[in-house]
Amino acid sequence: MTGAGRPLREVGEEELIEQIARLVGDRANRVSIGIGDDAAAWRPRAGHELVITTDTLIERVHFRLEWTDWEALGHKSLAVNLSDIAAMGAIPRLAVVDLAVRGTERDRDIADFYRGVQALARRFGVAIVGGDTTRSPLGVAVSITAIGESPRDGHRLLRRDAGRPGDLIGVTGPIGLAAAGLRVLERGLKTLDGNPVMQEHYHRPQPRVREGLLLRRCGVRAAMDISDGLLGDLQKLCRASGVAAIVDLERVPVPNAIKWAFPDWEEVALRGGDDYELLFAAPPAVFARVARAFARAGLLPPWKIGQLVEAGSAGPIVELRDVTGRCRPADARGFDHFRTG
Repeated sequence: MTGAGRPLREVGEEELIEQIARLVGDRANRVSIGIGDDAAAWRPRAGHELVITTDTLIERVHFRLEWTDWEALGHKSLAVNLSDIAAMGAIPRLAVVDLAVRGTERDRDIADFYRGVQALARRFGVAIVGGDTTRSPLGVAVSITAIGESPRDGHRLLRRDAGRPGDLIGVTGPIGLAAAGLRVLERGLKTLDGNPVMQEHYHRPQPRVREGLLLRRCGVRAAMDISDGLLGDLQKLCRASGVAAIVDLERVPVPNAIKWAFPDWEEVALRGGDDYELLFAAPPAVFARVARAFARAGLLPPWKIGQLVEAGSAGPIVELRDVTGRCRPADARGFDHFRTG
């Protein structure tokens, strides 16, 4: 989708960078040198761990410009990085944005992209401190690196490898809406009532920063965000922790709109990606503490969807349990960049 504005070949790189700096160049979070120099400078506080993550979104792999607008693309590009920081129970502070474009876009498109980035950054107190813009004849690509820090409160960062047998498995929100939104867009589908909501979840995921901080403060040890599908990401957590998992299928919060719209709703909801809710594991007493903390904070309580168990020598890593109590091995494959397409 192309808006009004001047072609980038007329604007030029220097003026484009000046425009970007005006949009996102406010300094905060102990930034001493921001956009305009060879690198940014930041003064971290003593005693805080730094958390660093990066993600790349490629046109026609992660997004299509005929489906989305530039502002939504900016939002999502930053959101997936903030979600990684949220999954560690940390506070996002800084981000640098690398944007590669064909050169046929207009400066209004780039401005809309950075407005989407900056609107989300402001919500979470994140300073955009630099990056790069370049020409890419093969299509648009966005790569963002985000930096966060752990609060100095005595609680450890959340990790994938800290799950233990007996831990309850929880998720912070509904599962499958983004994957359903992608399928709606791919196939031009109409659903009974969930179409706009599904597409919004796909285009504008919401990083669960507040939830991640509460999980860590409540004593949760193990967590990750759900980017490649619930079952696939749960399998990653299990492998890192050396455990297995049993998931109660009827407890997974899959919206009815997905079940009504898609006969293969398990495939959509359990193996689709882009949810960006948090998946975590905690002992029962800690899980109860989390539920109380979420309620006090005005958040929906986490959903308890199963339990971690001892890993067998040759058994499945993840099993699905139905309402009768019968278990079946879960096909836990999730999105894989090199096995998809």
